[in-house]
Amino acid sequence: MRLKITFQHESGVFLPYDYQYAIQEWIYRTLASADTELAMRLHDIGYPYDGKSFKLFSFGQWTGFPYVRKKDEGMWLNTTHSELKISFVLPEQLSTFVSGLFKDQRHTFFFKGGASIPVLTSQIEILPEPTFDDGTATYKIVTGARISVGAEGHEHPQYKGPEHKDYDYLFIQNLVNKHRSSLYHKGEETKEYVIGMQIFDPVKTQLVNVLKNGHFVNMRGYKFEFELTAPAEIHRTLYYAGAGEECSMGMGWVERNEN
Repeated sequence: MRLKITFQHESGVFLPYDYQYAIQEWIYRTLASADTELAMRLHDIGYPYDGKSFKLFSFGQWTGFPYVRKKDEGMWLNTTHSELKISFVLPEQLSTFVSGLFKDQRHTFFFKGGASIPVLTSQIEILPEPTFDDGTATYKIVTGARISVGAEGHEHPQYKGPEHKDYDYLFIQNLVNKHRSSLYHKGEETKEYVIGMQIFDPVKTQLVNVLKNGHFVNMRGYKFEFELTAPAEIHRTLYYAGAGEECSMGMGWVERNEN
């Protein structure tokens, strides 16, 4: 399920490009105001499957119009309202988050360098769910999707782009494991799936500066359009959980291309 949240704030506020960590912190804080245990479990453990852990939520770009860009730094929002979309796979996540929003509608986002934006949550809209069918659908990755894999001789996982020979497999495996983690959490059986994908040019890169284990790091993601052929339940998980890794940090937000 997806929410569209409208923030009210002063006109002319400055929004840095690396706002993602502040959004993530706010999401956890909002969840905690309604259910501390769920928020802590989601932050510390997530939903495990096959030795990995998934948060099963994602968020898109913070947008406001009109705006004026400041090269390499951010933008001035010359409007008193801006919007953010947030997506949850599990109903319990959504209901807890909405409850938290109604308890605390005011928040100040703090960014690196001392910038901040005080906001009032002025509107919460639950977006209608698309129809998910078995078969093929086309998607656009709006915020770069991150795929990495452990490599011999390297301390940290290595980023892989669509040019890598195993990229499709790694992308699909990540998606399937996300879906299975949600099934495992609900006590439902997992199963095998037949899935295929085709990536379309152009492919663009995006660096996202996020807070990871107490340190700010740049993560490289890739933006492109692609076709996914899969069962309806896999399409649904992609749409709500996002594509690739670190979706809870604002990476891998997808939109469906409607024909």
